[in-house]
Parts: sequence; C-alpha cells; structure tokens
Amino acid sequence: MNDHEQRDGTAAGAEGHIAVLGMAGRFPGAEDIDAFWRNLTEGLDTLTREAPRPLRPATGHTGDEAGDVFVPARGLLERPEWFDAGYFGYSAEEALLIDPQQRVFLECAVAALEHAGQDPDRHPGGIGVYGGSTETSYAQTLRDQAEKLPDVTEEDILLGTAPDFLPARTAERLGLRGPVVAVQSACATALVAVHLAAQDLLSGDCDLALAGGVAVHAPPKKAGYTEDGILSRDGVCRPFDALGEGTVASNGVGVVVLKRLSDALADGDRVHAVLRGSAVTNDGSARIGFTAPSVGGQAAAVRTAQLAAGTDAGTITYVETHGTATPLGDPIEITALTHAFREDTDDRGYCAIGSVKSNIGHTDAAAGAAGLIKTVLALEHATIPPSLHFTEPNPQIDFAAGPFRVATALEPWRPRPGAAVRRAGVSAFGIGGVNSHVVLEEAPAPAAGGPARPAHLLVLSARTPTALRTAARNLAAHLRDHPGLPLADIAWTLQTGRRELSHRAFVVAATTEDAADALTALPPTEDRAVIPRAATLVFPGTPGGPGPGWLPNSEPVLTAAFDSCLDGLALLDVAGPPVGGLVEAVRTALGTPRAGRPDDPAVHDLVVFAREHALGSLWRHWAGEPSAVFGTGPGALAAAVAAEVLDLPDAVRLVVAAARSADRERTLRELLADIPLGKPTVPLLTDDGRGRYGPAPEADAAHWITAWAARRPGGEAVPADLLGDPDRVCVELPSSDGIPGTAPTALLTALGRLWTQGASVDWRAVHDGARRARLPLPGYPFERLPYLVEPADEPAGPPVPDAGPVETPVPGTSQESAHTEAEPVSSAADSADDTLGTVLRLFAQTLGLPSVDPDDNFFALGGDSLIAARLLAEVRELFPVDLKVKALFSAPTAAAFTGLLDQQLPATHPSPKE
Repeated sequence: MNDHEQRDGTAAGAEGHIAVLGMAGRFPGAEDIDAFWRNLTEGLDTLTREAPRPLRPATGHTGDEAGDVFVPARGLLERPEWFDAGYFGYSAEEALLIDPQQRVFLECAVAALEHAGQDPDRHPGGIGVYGGSTETSYAQTLRDQAEKLPDVTEEDILLGTAPDFLPARTAERLGLRGPVVAVQSACATALVAVHLAAQDLLSGDCDLALAGGVAVHAPPKKAGYTEDGILSRDGVCRPFDALGEGTVASNGVGVVVLKRLSDALADGDRVHAVLRGSAVTNDGSARIGFTAPSVGGQAAAVRTAQLAAGTDAGTITYVETHGTATPLGDPIEITALTHAFREDTDDRGYCAIGSVKSNIGHTDAAAGAAGLIKTVLALEHATIPPSLHFTEPNPQIDFAAGPFRVATALEPWRPRPGAAVRRAGVSAFGIGGVNSHVVLEEAPAPAAGGPARPAHLLVLSARTPTALRTAARNLAAHLRDHPGLPLADIAWTLQTGRRELSHRAFVVAATTEDAADALTALPPTEDRAVIPRAATLVFPGTPGGPGPGWLPNSEPVLTAAFDSCLDGLALLDVAGPPVGGLVEAVRTALGTPRAGRPDDPAVHDLVVFAREHALGSLWRHWAGEPSAVFGTGPGALAAAVAAEVLDLPDAVRLVVAAARSADRERTLRELLADIPLGKPTVPLLTDDGRGRYGPAPEADAAHWITAWAARRPGGEAVPADLLGDPDRVCVELPSSDGIPGTAPTALLTALGRLWTQGASVDWRAVHDGARRARLPLPGYPFERLPYLVEPADEPAGPPVPDAGPVETPVPGTSQESAHTEAEPVSSAADSADDTLGTVLRLFAQTLGLPSVDPDDNFFALGGDSLIAARLLAEVRELFPVDLKVKALFSAPTAAAFTGLLDQQLPATHPSPKE
C-alpha cells in the first residue's frame, strides 16, 4: 500500500499485509499493556535496584579504589509464580511441575486472544502458536527437590520445563489446531516468532496466530555484574548515551495476535497496527566474535524488511531499536540502520529512535515483543514515548550526520510532510548473530458500524462464580471510564470474542451508563455450571405478551413471520366476516394495550397464533432448531408449524375454523383428516399422565394437534412440570410476558436467560448481519494461587499471603461450601503430647476426608495452595508458630509437618491454644 492508497478500513491494498489484532504483556511495574503504556508515557524506569556491592578485585587491584562497586538491578514481575491452575484444568501437583514462565505465557495467550476479541473455541480456521522462552533453573530445582515430589519422573520434569513445549502447551490447553513452532533465537526470539507467524499466515498455513516470547525467573535470578559483559555496572540502562555501559537483565512476557489484514478488515476486527513486512538474517562469520554484532547483518535485516513492506525508508519516522546501551552494540546498530535508510533518503534527523530497555531492562526472549508492543501502542495513540537516561550521545555515534535522533520527551507523532500514514521499524538482535526487523504502519480507520438498536444484550461468563462477579465489576468500571464506546460493539465483542464458560450472567441496556449500573447491580450467581443444550420452545396459546410496539422494526424476522400469517389468511375462503376485515382487525388488535381483548374469537386466536408463530420464528433464527416443541390452544398449531407437521396456510385455516366452531375438537379432527401432515422435524411433546413429557408418536400427530389445540387454558400458562423440568431449557412464548420494558428489551432479556441456561445462540443472526466491530475490553480475572518449588539453598522468598478474604474457590468446590463443610477443630481434646493427632485431624478436616495417615502426602490427597493456606491459618490459631504455606511444601506429610512444628514450638511445648 503506497501513501496514496485509501485508508478507510476497506480491503483495498491489504493483500500481503498482516494485522495486529491483540496484545498482552507483563513487564516490570506493569501487570498489563495499559499499565505498560502509562509507565512509558510517564517516562518511568521500573527496574528494581539494590544497595551497591563491592566488585571482586581484578588482578593488581586491592578493591578499595573509588568506583569499584556495582548496583545489583533486575526487572521483576509481580508474583510470577501465582497462577490460575483451575482455569487451565491443571491440578496443584501439575502446576508445580510447570516452569512459571510457561504458566505466565499461557495466561498472556488467553489475554491476547481476548484483547483481539477472538474466541478460539469458535474460530473457524487454524490458529498457530509461535514462541520461545529463556533458560531457567526450575528444572534443576525440581530434580534437586525430588524427594519432596512423590512419583515425579524425569519425563514429568522435562515436559513441564523444556522450552520445546511452550507453544505446544499453549495449543493443547487452548484447543488450537494450527502450526506449533518453538523458537529459540536468544534475544531475537519473540520478533523472529512474529516473522514466522506472519509468513505462515501469508502462505495459508493458519488463519490466526499467537506469537511472542517469555523470560521469567521464579524465584528471581540473582543480579550480577561481569567486567566486559553486557550488564550495566550502575544498574541503569542508557541507550546511545556516552555513559551507557550495558543493559539490565529483566523478566517479561509479550504475546501478539496476528491475522491477514484483508481478513481482519472483512471480519470487522479491531486492527491496532499493520505489519507490512519483516525479515530475519544472520551475521555469519562477518564479525569479530560469536557474541559480537555485525553492521552488515543488521543492515540487511532492516533493508530486507523495508523492501518486503514496499515502503520508502523516508516515510519511517520512528524506530524501536534493540538499544542495549553497550558501548560496542549501540554504534553498530545506528551505523547499520543508517546504511539501510540511506538506500532511500539523505535526509537528516527526521526519524526518532528509542529503546524500551531504558524503562524495563532487557527481557531476553521477550525483548522483541516488548519493543513491538510499545511501538504498536505508540502508533495507536499517535504518541512517541521518551527513551530514558539519554543526555550526551555515545562519542562513536554521529547523530548529526544521519537520519536519527533520540526521542527524549513525550511527543506527538505525525506523518512526514507528503506522507499519508505513520510508519515505524522495530529491531531485535540475538547473541549469536540473529537479526530481526519488522516494519509497522498505523491501522486503517475502522469502517462504519451497522444500524443502531434500541437495546443490547451483554453476556459474561467465567469458570467460577467469584471470577464472574469480578469480571462484571471490571467491565462496569471500564464502561464508566470509556462512556463513548459503541454499546453494539461492546455487546458483539462479549458475545463472539470471549470463550463461553460454565458460569454465566447477562444484562440488557440501552446505554453504556445503564450497562455499567446493571453490571454493578448483578445479583450473586449460583454455584452451578451451565450444561450446553438446545431449547424447548413452548407455545402457551394465551393472550399474554407485550402490548403496543411488540413487533419492533429492528427485528425484521419477527415482522416478516407475522406478515406471512396475514398473507396466509388472505388466501383463505372462510365463513364469517370478510377476510380483509380479519386482517385489519388482527393488525389493530396487536396495536392495542394488553387489556384490549378482541370480541371476535377468530381475531383473538389469530392474534395469539400470529404472535407466537412470529416469536417462534425469531427464536429459531437466533438460537437454531429447538430440541422439542410444545403448545396449547392456538399455540399447539404454532408448535406444529415449527415442527413442520403443518404448513402455515393450513395452520391459519385451522385457527379460524376452530375459533368459530362450537365444537373445536370435532372441527379440528374433521379438517385434519383432509390435510397432509409432515413428519415432525423436532419432537412434539406430550405428557404421559404422570407429569413427565416426551415425544408424541409420529403416527399420532393429528391426534396430538387435535387434543392440544382444542384446549383453552385461558390465563393459565403451560404445565409447571414442563417448565420446571431440570433437564430442559424451556423458552415460553411470548417470552417477554411479565418482563418490564419495551419489546426489544424484553426479547433480549429472554434471550439472555436462554443463554445463561446453556442454549447456544447465533449472535450474527441476533445482530441481523449488521456490521459490528470488536473492541478491547477487560480480560478474564484470573484467580491465582502460588505454585513454586524453591531451591533448597535459596532463602525464603516474599511471604505467601494467608487465605484471608481472598475470593478464590477451591477447584471443584464453592468457597462457601469449603468453609461450611469443615467443622471447627476442637482444641480442648488436644494436649502437648498429641501434636501429631492434632495435625492429622487438621489435615483430614481441611481436605474434607474422614481420616489421614501420618505418611499421606497433603498434595497427593488433593490439597493445593489455597487449602494449604487455610490449614496454616488453623495451625496458627492452635499453636504459637508463624509458619507460611511454603512450609507445607517442604514437609507435606502429617508426620513431617509435625516434626516441623516441634522444631518451631517453644521448649516448654505448650498445649494448643484454646
């Protein structure tokens, strides 16, 4: 796409380019990309530094010279060992055996898909995973602690920690069926993964791709310093500065979601930026050493990416550099960039550069993802964040002679004069000679949305009731912070772009303000998982239902179905008032309040029949074919039409004839004898005389219609036994009966109830094909617990919080039942000589078991970190000790834990506290 091609959100010029649909990341000082962007724009350095330490004296030095110290510094994540094992279907034991960085990557993969509005369970094409991780010591820790991990094999450790299995684990847990590629390219890993994903998308190997990298050490790796290494001695990363002497090692994870741009525009996806081209090269032998960078290799990567993108370097006005702040690496990088740019332009000082490493340090395998996400956010916000700690240029860099300048302050980002769009480059180079570069462009303007509706249905789901409540609160806060978001797009994103999990809730609203209020006021949900199932349509044949305006113009399926009833009526040759008069009377009756009951029985029954037939057609349009139908009075005939036993004109004829007959049943029986009946496409339900409902025999369809259509239940609805059947999801038509508000609100409320009971919904049909956009909305609120096996020689890490008020249920058990089922431990029966007995009772009661043996392993019996926290809370109530959860990991049997208690207890060994 050149600078003059259209930017209106259409697919013109989109071929060969990639859309960045979603992003997720966790970096030092930032739990998500919103916090990451705030930190960048505020110019924050979020590294953690310790007090200066003396350097090991070099040969000929005493170590007393001024400046012979270094500042230990690292970039740390907040509680990286905490993980929502239950969300991914892992037990506590399984979670402990997975390298924490793989668990962090898993959660970010989910967050990135949600940010993109993509539900992997419903995505029609293949989704690929491309990513890599760093080397950690977690596998060795597991081996060293093997005696505390019963039945753990070497294969278990390998599968849980080897970098080879990072993308495969993501694909397996999220149900992704596209290519799975493990990437190991040192510091270039994440950006190489993006390049490979883009190539596979363009070749058709997948239709959606996750790409990124992760480098997380838990517990944190010790910060160090080696002379002539790449780490900064003073713990500060100063890219391109004269004082720059190295980078700072850091933890981080970043994942992006990619899709072919043409497909993204056609599907109404939110595009955050366009990846126009990318390239990967290697330095080969043209360098002074294996770890040294090469001007030629880096320049080739940058220039090849620009050519692949079809862009002139003169239109690129920002480059997110690798920028490690090493005295050797920075000049080589600027020289290489200059060589590549000089192929197109001799202009000077027009292109800003920066390095995210000045904020968060070097995130190793995730470094390219950090730079890419920063640049996409900058394109989206049309703002270039400052690169920190730059005062005086490295004397080996002649910025005045080249196209580059360091962005030292927050600045607006505009295209160059004569250029239509803003473009950027992102680099990541790996030790060993791997060079990667991508060219990005601002996203096209989104296309106009579809027609507005008077109300919208917002749906939420989660794995647990507590997570569902948190999700509702988070979304309410987001809507209050962003009141201008289109409610139709919010609804569409929630309906189609999120996984449909087992605990569900919904609200119907006309404005974002109303939606926020309704979300805040949601009642507590039952601790009951939804079972997916089809709906039973119930046609009660009663006059209830909405009054004026029940056929809203926003529901064309509804009005078309109603009009087809009147068209069928116009074809009939019936006795009584003229047909034209009936048609007009029915239309008039539908426009009157509920209290206005037509005098003519035929008009009354036609109104009931037409309304229920129209509503039934709408429900089938929204939710597909029902599992069964049931009806009484005129509703029985509407049910027969829904099951395709009767065609519509015959049903209308039967309604009129039966309504004008003194003997409805006889009239129906006689007329049905001359009407060909179809084979039911769905069961017609009938009762067995004992309050249970099942399919009527096909041979008795005429009898069923006669018997049920002859009934005149008056104001009585269908039998309570049917509506209360726990094995069915029943939709009573008109479903809006008794629901306050306008007809559209009532219909959507009924649809929300249907969805929360497990019925599937065709959301595109609900929006009648109107074009909707997917929006970034708050992601899943993971309910994390700590899972970490620490090295034996490591000091204890930060204390694990007690369970306290944490609203996190034990997997498979509601939080409430976990508290109520365990009876309080009686301390009166315990004595100083019965510590083991007390521990055995605590183990059993906390785990919900009748008894526990001294050598039984707490975690093998089903315990996890949350249950352990509750156990330790009980222990601290009974004994004068201050043991934390990790103590139970080191002594997981009752006998071993008793020994640990004995060591902690005072010599007098007092009795457990009353």
